[in-house]
Amino acid sequence: MTRARGFTLIEMMFSLVVFSLVMSTSVLFFRGVSRAVSGTTERMDAMQNLRYAVATMDRELRNAGAGTTETQPTLVYISPSVVVYNADIVSPIAGSATAVNYNPDVDPNAANAPTTAQKFSLPGTTIQYPDSTYKSTGGVISPAETVMYWFSPDSTPGNSGLYLLWRQVNNNAPDVVARNLLPFPGRPFFDWLQTDSLGNLFTVATANLPMRHSIPVHGSTVDTGLPARIDSIRAVRVNVYASNGRTGSSQVTRALATTIRIPNAGLTKQRSCGDTPIFGKPLTAVFSGTAAAPKVTLTWLPATDETAGEKDVERYLIYRRTTAGFFDAAQQTMPAGQAAYTYTDATVLNDSTYYFEVTALDCTPLESSPSVSGSVTIPPAP
Repeated sequence: MTRARGFTLIEMMFSLVVFSLVMSTSVLFFRGVSRAVSGTTERMDAMQNLRYAVATMDRELRNAGAGTTETQPTLVYISPSVVVYNADIVSPIAGSATAVNYNPDVDPNAANAPTTAQKFSLPGTTIQYPDSTYKSTGGVISPAETVMYWFSPDSTPGNSGLYLLWRQVNNNAPDVVARNLLPFPGRPFFDWLQTDSLGNLFTVATANLPMRHSIPVHGSTVDTGLPARIDSIRAVRVNVYASNGRTGSSQVTRALATTIRIPNAGLTKQRSCGDTPIFGKPLTAVFSGTAAAPKVTLTWLPATDETAGEKDVERYLIYRRTTAGFFDAAQQTMPAGQAAYTYTDATVLNDSTYYFEVTALDCTPLESSPSVSGSVTIPPAP
């Protein structure tokens, strides 16, 4: 019987050496692939973070000045790392005549201009704002809220040298928009572009910053010269890096520089339709439902300037409140062009008292003095 011959010790040692070389080469190869994939993912994450931060500012800052009243400035305060402006970015009222976006769930304290009773400090300063309660011609609080973006160092342990991008509306708590950001070497986060007397753009020197709209009433006779320099700003160049949050040789950065136009900055509302429209017609409000299905019906006749005079009335704004004081933002609009107007409010609540107000709006848009109804009391539920 022939014996089975096994491996010699030398053959086994040789096989182990070859196997070890193959395995070590494979491990190095797959480790390199893993690092490459990880690096690509981190670079993509850094770029995505950067694009989100800049796109968020771009989308809102382009609308600076939307819905502001004649006396409310577009830009409030600018510096190398801060921008504060007024704009009607969002409204809880469907069909708002001035808002850029509609959100029925928006915080009411973030959907109108802050009053002097709601003052807050501008980012990184001790300056209190607002210095005036901005209202429309009809005496209603301006729908344009105050929006702030700013960069600040990240104080989180291990994030030394990194920055956060913040966003705040009125006196509400600020939110973090993006993390792991860095400025361009030797450049600020914000380069502000201003126009000269010939209309040419030039970059505002850092020595001339910050700028602040220090006159409470925009467009007033004293809103000229040095206090009004900020009104000549036409664009901002954003310079920012995004990092993967690591340090040393493991850090991955991506850069982005973009220019955001601010087309409404410094503009006054041209009265292309003429003067403030004249309404001058009484408003009637009567309870027209039942206790089980309450509603109030408003009626009024066309404004004086709709059928005569300047004939420039385009729509009517309808307001409602339950207590004494100012009316909130318009809850509904109605286009002009009718011989008589009727509006039914079926959202009233039982056992409540309401006051209504209607104003006329022209194409400027300027808002007329209001016509205010008497009180309407809704009976208790059956």
